[in-house]
Amino acid sequence: MLDNWSSQYGNVRDIHQLKKSLNLGEVPHCFKTIVVKLIELEGIFNDGFDNNLKYLFNRQNWQGPNLTNGKPQIALTRIVNDYAFELHVFPIIDGEPQPVVKPFHPKSPFKQYNPSILGPVVNIPGVRDLITMAVRCGDQADLELLKYAHILIEQLTNILADNFVMQGQTGQSIKDTFVLAEQQSQTRQPGQ
Repeated sequence: MLDNWSSQYGNVRDIHQLKKSLNLGEVPHCFKTIVVKLIELEGIFNDGFDNNLKYLFNRQNWQGPNLTNGKPQIALTRIVNDYAFELHVFPIIDGEPQPVVKPFHPKSPFKQYNPSILGPVVNIPGVRDLITMAVRCGDQADLELLKYAHILIEQLTNILADNFVMQGQTGQSIKDTFVLAEQQSQTRQPGQ
């Protein structure tokens, strides 16, 4: 059972190198896909590309009269499905998270932010596949990549909590999903 969810690696490139060294240069596709997404996430505030997070943080897009203590109200939802781990941000309108918002909605904290069009602020494909592999026959690199992904998402969640009024969080974290998969694997009997 994995109890320590801190990573001994400072960036995803080091974990990728670990995987290469453990597998004689071979890196599974799902591992590579997650590495690419985490590299993007590491540079999300530094690179020059537009992304949903930069759009949320752009104060020019905030509607002043609808802010609470100078900040937009939002809710976070984490979704882990067969395809990806997703982090969604929903603006709060009339006390409820809204998955669909028309541009310049008079009560929205954002001038233009429609989660149904923009989609998740973070999407990491293949997380469930890597979790399944890590639980069954994973190596140190698989576990480190999952821990690092969890840490990045938690850091991002803290940044969002510092800059927005958080009305709630729902869904499972990467850590929660891994722990559940690990528990289910231990309760299965051989041959099932």
